[in-house]
Amino acid sequence: VLPERSPDAGRESVTNILEAEGGWIHLRAMSAEASLKRILVFGWGAAAERVLREVAECRSRGAALKVLCVSHLSQASDCDLKDVCASLEFECTLTDSDGEMLEAASGFAPDLIMSASYRKKLRPEVLALCADSINFHPSLLPKHRGCMSGFWAIFEGDAETGVTCHRMVEKFDEGRILHQERLPVSPEDTSFTIYKKILPVTAACARRVLEIYFASGLPEGEEQTGEGSYHFRRLPFDGVIQAEWTHEQVERFIRAMHFPPFDGAGVCFEGKDGGQRVLVESLDHYLRLKLEVEAAEGAA
Repeated sequence: VLPERSPDAGRESVTNILEAEGGWIHLRAMSAEASLKRILVFGWGAAAERVLREVAECRSRGAALKVLCVSHLSQASDCDLKDVCASLEFECTLTDSDGEMLEAASGFAPDLIMSASYRKKLRPEVLALCADSINFHPSLLPKHRGCMSGFWAIFEGDAETGVTCHRMVEKFDEGRILHQERLPVSPEDTSFTIYKKILPVTAACARRVLEIYFASGLPEGEEQTGEGSYHFRRLPFDGVIQAEWTHEQVERFIRAMHFPPFDGAGVCFEGKDGGQRVLVESLDHYLRLKLEVEAAEGAA
């Protein structure tokens, strides 16, 4: 026969446990820890800042999260992510060492990996750290995978560009698409104006994807379809207008090359300035230079 228990025995045992474990505060802490999301952000520059600030907005709306940002030793001239993370009370690690990066990522044990303008390919060991690894790419994939997507959108005469959030896989920018935000390309746009315009579009894309993540988890995504392209990290056409181009191509190239403080488009005319590259400000400027060269050749 089991011994009789006091009606308060259960309550007393719970109380004893709570006292032994530090009380309700400790239990709440355990619950909060269980729901805590650990977000690892690989990034560089202003696009990464926009993503980090959207993550911070999730926290301000009540999401329990811990954030580590990994970036490079050399920071963008217009954005130091170390300062951004300090203002948001996020951890930040700056390193160019693959080994240090992997150690920091593994030790953090992320639930979600996000990438925005990170300047290195993430190794498979990093992508394997959690089920959800996503990147924010500044083009409408599958067009303009790789680098300098703003340049190529202008030079190829695209009517629109945008930001694609996609799952990361071993091949650059080929993972399933989770969300896209679109941005019209105007006839006056340059690479610099596209860069400025696409930052709030990056924020909007991150905001929507984070809403989905915290509400119901990320979907598998849609396979990329349509004609794709890939561009390497090199100066297109060595920054020089090609003689066989139409006036329309020359005009688009000049706009696409405009990104101060870097040199813009140039032209090399045989016999002028020793064949050295001459910077060109506009299509009219190019045509004037061309006429000067033709007149000089005719006089000779």
